[in-house]
Amino acid sequence: MNYLFSLVGPFFILLVEKALPYPYIVEEIYKFFLAKSTNSIKMSIALGLLFSVSEAMFYLMNSTYTLNPILYPLRLLSVTPMHISTILVMQYFNKKGIWWLGLILAILIHYLFNQIGLAGSEPVM
Repeated sequence: MNYLFSLVGPFFILLVEKALPYPYIVEEIYKFFLAKSTNSIKMSIALGLLFSVSEAMFYLMNSTYTLNPILYPLRLLSVTPMHISTILVMQYFNKKGIWWLGLILAILIHYLFNQIGLAGSEPVM
């Protein structure tokens, strides 16, 4: 069931992100509940991977990525480690009983990734 939530999450998150100016916060709160639902590192890695693939579907529909097909795999390869690492960070701190610190760190990682790694691109999510 977690796999399904990981795959469909970005589609529902997009609706909320249209109204809020901080999409990385919305995504990390959603992924926090995914991370909290499992103690398995393998499962967390799979959830991060599935979330990345699902989110990348929006980029496939973006005309910029459709016109230049090399951008899609590059973006997927760059965001996948970020999504996996933020889920693992949240899972780790949740196990330690300081879930709030994991959530804050994941939001910070995602924010910095968007500011540094995707500078100059137009994010969909």
